[in-house]
Amino acid sequence: MPFDDRLNPASAATEKQITDMERKIDELKSKYILFFSGELKLPPEKEREYIEKAVRKLIYGGAKTAKMDMIIQNLASRFSLYNNLWLKKLNELESGAPVIRKKKTIQISPPPKSEKGYREIFLNLNDEDSFERLYEAYRELLPVSGKTDREKDNIIDSMKAKMLTHNLVEARVSIAIHNGKLSIKIKK
Repeated sequence: MPFDDRLNPASAATEKQITDMERKIDELKSKYILFFSGELKLPPEKEREYIEKAVRKLIYGGAKTAKMDMIIQNLASRFSLYNNLWLKKLNELESGAPVIRKKKTIQISPPPKSEKGYREIFLNLNDEDSFERLYEAYRELLPVSGKTDREKDNIIDSMKAKMLTHNLVEARVSIAIHNGKLSIKIKK
């Protein structure tokens, strides 16, 4: 008879802990977003430290199954990614590095530059319209290309993949024609 995790009370308790930790990480992420946007005066350091200890406790508590071990490792990796990002931004604030305190998502994409053969687009992974503007700028620069919807999807998916690869949620992208060839550059 195969082993069923649901019959193991320790496993069920661990699953509940993991679910609670996922919720707490999401809440902490929201608080840090509010802090970095200027809505909160102090960073939620105590909550971050508490979650850091709880995640460490889950890791070293020893999972009873390979499945639980993998779930715990995924949770720990997710928290570690956020934690490193938050600590980096906090260090930048403490060192006096210039930081924009308002959300960039409020910015409206600047109008295309009047320079022929050059466009700059603000992309946001959470805003599909920004990718539509990217494709329109692309079509303006290469009007005779006759791109199909499939090619449009390939261009947009390719740009999203590049942003994800570079851990960018928001980016400025410049599209230009140099020596008859299309040049696309991502700027943070």
